[in-house]
Amino acid sequence: METGTIVLFVVVGFFGLGSAVLGFIAEGTKLTRGDIEASTTRCVYPANPAFALGLVAALLLLVAQIIVPAVTGCCGCCKPRGGGFFGSKRTIGVVFSVLSWIAAAIAELYFVQGAAWNAPVTREAADGCYYAKNGVFRRAAVLSIIATVLGIKSYLLLRAAAAAGEPKHDGIAMGHPVAPVHGQAPYGHHPPPPAQGYYPPPPAQGYGHFPPAAPVQQHAQAV
Repeated sequence: METGTIVLFVVVGFFGLGSAVLGFIAEGTKLTRGDIEASTTRCVYPANPAFALGLVAALLLLVAQIIVPAVTGCCGCCKPRGGGFFGSKRTIGVVFSVLSWIAAAIAELYFVQGAAWNAPVTREAADGCYYAKNGVFRRAAVLSIIATVLGIKSYLLLRAAAAAGEPKHDGIAMGHPVAPVHGQAPYGHHPPPPAQGYYPPPPAQGYGHFPPAAPVQQHAQAV
């Protein structure tokens, strides 16, 4: 397994599972009916850890959900850089990514709802005092674990699909031209190309040109 994949697992697992742990702790510390000071006109909700725990858990889950699509690209629905999509792995990866976001969205609603009903405020008691029911933070924590697992699984499938769709360069030499060594002809055994703008002179017309023959000296001979 590559180092980048391991780092992603650690970071996403830290935020996702951390969100779930905080959700379980908030479930045990949330306000109950006996904690609320009720009167005929108002309901006083005292301060408790569940309010801050719910908000932090929602934030951690949101960060975990953003990290995975930031690496895969477009929540797994777009083509990643450096490769294409191939086969059913891409389809399953996209489905897992969508399910992960759905589970995370529902968990976020539970976290925010639970935190809102555990906020240290005073409300009017028009129809009575309301409080969060048992299990609101627990359901959010379980959904956080499901969303984290689905997000990591979608990353693995989309990465495998991208690797399977990468083009292969068979029989093609890839590299850079090598500079000639000092003292070596840059073109090997082949003559260098003619300089730009230079053309050899055309051949002479006719049968060529040669210097005239020297005159032959004739000597008189005695008869």
